[in-house]
Amino acid sequence: MAKNMTWIEADNISVERVWSDAKRILWEIGLEVANDKIAAVLQKVLPAVNGRIQVPPDLAEHYADEIRWRFSSASPSAPGDITIRAESLNVAWLDPADNKVKPMDTPAVVRNTRLIRQCEKEGSACGGIAGIPQDVPPEMQFIQGQYLNCLYNPGAGSWGLILSEAGLRYLLEISRAMGHSQWIGTQLISPLRFTGQSNDLAFAHLSQLDGVITDPMPVLGVTAPADLHAAWAQSVAENIASYSFWRICGCERVEAPSFRLFAPNPSTMTIWFSSPRHLALLVARRKIRAFFGLSTTWAELLLVASKAPDAQAAAEKTAGMVFAQAKGFTDLEGAGGLWLDEIFSPQQLIIDIEIKNMVIAGAADMPPAFADAVEAVKEGVQSGDFLATDLTADRLHCFTWNPSLFNLRAPGAWTGDDRTILAQAARIAQEKADAYTYELSDTRREELDRIIARARCEFGA
Repeated sequence: MAKNMTWIEADNISVERVWSDAKRILWEIGLEVANDKIAAVLQKVLPAVNGRIQVPPDLAEHYADEIRWRFSSASPSAPGDITIRAESLNVAWLDPADNKVKPMDTPAVVRNTRLIRQCEKEGSACGGIAGIPQDVPPEMQFIQGQYLNCLYNPGAGSWGLILSEAGLRYLLEISRAMGHSQWIGTQLISPLRFTGQSNDLAFAHLSQLDGVITDPMPVLGVTAPADLHAAWAQSVAENIASYSFWRICGCERVEAPSFRLFAPNPSTMTIWFSSPRHLALLVARRKIRAFFGLSTTWAELLLVASKAPDAQAAAEKTAGMVFAQAKGFTDLEGAGGLWLDEIFSPQQLIIDIEIKNMVIAGAADMPPAFADAVEAVKEGVQSGDFLATDLTADRLHCFTWNPSLFNLRAPGAWTGDDRTILAQAARIAQEKADAYTYELSDTRREELDRIIARARCEFGA
């Protein structure tokens, strides 16, 4: 360990110093741009040294100011109740019937999407499609998923994760049929490489797209330096570069950069969202995002390393929600999710809702005290307890919390399947899925069916 090391507290990181070094990284190191056509467009505006595109400090400042101007008024960070949302990238699900992880096939997507959508109707959780159907050819998976999203989610928008020309063609048709704008998500690959299939696809079809989303994802010690300040400087450089490159390429609508940095999972050297160290990184991220005028209430606090709705999942999810409540994060990703965003569990979604409600209840204010203490105690002493007092009748509800899942009864009152939380959660999840009735049935459904029929024919589904 280096001597005389100065430790940095995550909430005391100097954003101004991070920004200063990010500008130096953009100018002194620059970015690798693998696509010759993209590089040619960028080099009309930006210098290149040894094949790396450089961004002058004044141009970096220009686009930072543009981000503040374009997004700060539209991205309030007011505190509020916690919203938990399910992810749409799950490729597997945990079937409560036999407790086995299975591929997320089309029937599972429909069943679990109905559950998520019913939870949103009830105001307890939100989200769109439950996952990516695995029972169709790979080229068909995103297309089939978006088709199902449009059928069962009245709030569906365009699907942003697109990896092929054919996929983009059909997803554009679906967007036109539904009246959606079509965006595409792109990934700058850390460290400092503006390369990859999503970037090539977006550039080739910019005229057909309504906008581009950028989301660099550097990992400390893996794809970014194992140094808090240096890693944040790299992350900021990559985010500003992503945004500015797309603007220079002629894209008018580029989504606000995410400005993310992740802690590593020591077992896999990939992202560990529920790491205690990641929780600390979120505090620094909030300062970074606030510096650029962006919302600071969103976080991936429910994406966990657990592979089952077990004690580890409960600990990770609870830690995330307690942290969110304490630090003012109100929009949380990963509801119902296990092993990052790969496995969906209906039971875990119901448990996550219960944890959320418990955390919110714990932060609620107690009612004001106005009773005469001596008289209140005297009344209970005279009757032997306080159950029959007027004060209890009026205010007992202020001091209790009624869970919808947790079992508060004495052991002797337990019966049958209600002995376990998992059994209760499975029953509740099935009831909610069965209660959801929305399915697209107007002329848009007919057009979607025609599009999907052609896609299935092309890809042999």
